[in-house]
Amino acid sequence: MSAAPLLELMTPPAYPEGVPVDVCHSFEKLALEVRASGFRRYSADAILHRVRWHMHIERGNRGFKANNNWTAPLARWFLKIHPEAAGFFELRERVDQ
Repeated sequence: MSAAPLLELMTPPAYPEGVPVDVCHSFEKLALEVRASGFRRYSADAILHRVRWHMHIERGNRGFKANNNWTAPLARWFLKIHPEAAGFFELRERVDQ
C-alpha cells in the first residue's frame, strides 16, 4: 500500500473556501450538540442562523456577517469529517459553474 492513501486518511478535509475557521468550529460544535440531543436529521441553515446568533448576541460582534451561501459547503464539510452522521443534513446535487 502506498503512503498517499494513508496520508489522505490522516489529513482532515480543508475548511470550506471563504468560510472563517471560527464559523466552521461553531457549526461543527452545534451540529454535534443537535445530534447528541437525539435528532437524526436537522437543518444546516438553522445551525448557521444559530452561529449568527452566537456571534451577534453572545460574542457581541455586531459587525459579523454570515453568507447564506456558506450553508451547503458547511454541511458537506461536516459530513465529510463526521461520516457517522451520514444523512443528518439533506444535500442536493451540486451544480458546479
